[in-house]
Amino acid sequence: MPLDLSKLYPVDDDGHLFISPVITDWNIVTSYGVDTVLDMEGGLDECIPTHPNGCLYVYFPIYDEDLPDLQKLEAVASLGAHLVANGHKVLSHCGMGFNRSALVAGRILHRLGMSGEDVVKRLRERRPGALFNEVFAEHLRTLPPLPA
Repeated sequence: MPLDLSKLYPVDDDGHLFISPVITDWNIVTSYGVDTVLDMEGGLDECIPTHPNGCLYVYFPIYDEDLPDLQKLEAVASLGAHLVANGHKVLSHCGMGFNRSALVAGRILHRLGMSGEDVVKRLRERRPGALFNEVFAEHLRTLPPLPA
């Protein structure tokens, strides 16, 4: 599957949560209205604007192998869900845009009320090839329902 660096993949129904491969051009990101970037790739994104209040940038590099620290993962997901629920547009990205970005976006979708099974199905529908890391997919599938 070719790597398309010019496209973000919306994973929610309102166009507020996206996943993508590594970003190199901030103009592409702003064309989607994104104001928050969750970066799981090793190495800081050089294209992130540095003017005050321009972009919230969270750097949480993780490996595409085992699960990262679950408390940190939950904290990032809670932040992302809060921002999405309040109208911000959030991009979760990693190197290829298939596993690490989908893991974090999946946890955000779960925090927003989606079941684990539905999260995996949604991510695979919206980003073909997503979650081929079965450790990540199984983690999302088995997330318990959140209290109302």
